[in-house]
Amino acid sequence: MKRPINDTFEAFKKKVMSLYPKQLKFEESKRSALNGFAVHHSIKAPTDQKFDPKTFSLVVKQKAMEKLKPQTKVRLVLKARMEKIHPTDDSSIVEVMNFQSRTEIILEVTNLDELWIKMVKQILENISSVFQMNGSGWTFHSDVSLDIHTVRYRPLRGGTHVPLPKFLAVKEALNNMYFHSEKKILEDNQCFKWCVARALNPVNKDSSRITKTLQEQAKELVFDGIEFPVSLKAITNFEKPNPEISINVLGYKDEGKKLIFPLRISNVEDRRYEVNLQLLEDKHYVLIKSLSRLLTRQMSNHDGKRHFCLRCLNSFTKKKC
Repeated sequence: MKRPINDTFEAFKKKVMSLYPKQLKFEESKRSALNGFAVHHSIKAPTDQKFDPKTFSLVVKQKAMEKLKPQTKVRLVLKARMEKIHPTDDSSIVEVMNFQSRTEIILEVTNLDELWIKMVKQILENISSVFQMNGSGWTFHSDVSLDIHTVRYRPLRGGTHVPLPKFLAVKEALNNMYFHSEKKILEDNQCFKWCVARALNPVNKDSSRITKTLQEQAKELVFDGIEFPVSLKAITNFEKPNPEISINVLGYKDEGKKLIFPLRISNVEDRRYEVNLQLLEDKHYVLIKSLSRLLTRQMSNHDGKRHFCLRCLNSFTKKKC
């Protein structure tokens, strides 16, 4: 199905470019923030020629594609002038409106041509929705610019062993899984697996230790197609073939103020096992064995056991509440 679409797109592109044989010049600008973490490119439409949105996306494609790099998130924004004529006196107003694509992730294996077609299609659909609004009266006037917003993409992955920060360790609320051999700690990148296996098979003594028994118990979990270390995004693929398990993940920051916050809340509910994990330094999962001890002092001055809603982190004295 993709090849006919691509062939049609390329044929249309050649036809358009034949209509504009002279070299087109575009004014470009670039802004960056957060030490280059976020970059904003803008390609302005020529003032001496007028294009409809679809044609404009074709003639700027080559320049825009140069801005698309692997390991980034990208979003396109077409700025266009839209005109509305007053029905009684034929006066008109012109406003600049933004029409954007969804944010997409670019990986090394991403087909940039297919991605470009996808994002342009989303923009054109957004423009069409404005035309189709009941009584909107808006019509397309001219293009202003195509903006390319990119940010670095750093998928969160759990793997490398990380010692518990003192602030978390004193709470005695976490299991930081480890092998008896210190050497093996450095080699293992399956902390996600050991945490889930321990959550399903709790023990009273040495609960953070990865024993031979725990390794055998972990074999009952289905990890088909899951790559280690496990990213946050891949957890959904783990929940599907393991229908009794749901996974929530909290993050931790120590930037002057120590803060625990939700990173991933499972969309599946009422499963037999609800496993709560903490992700440290964006790379190491530890098992939360007591949410009450982990969160109570941060969210409440109450000394007794509290029950927390992970979506809002509000606490209650009774689970029923």
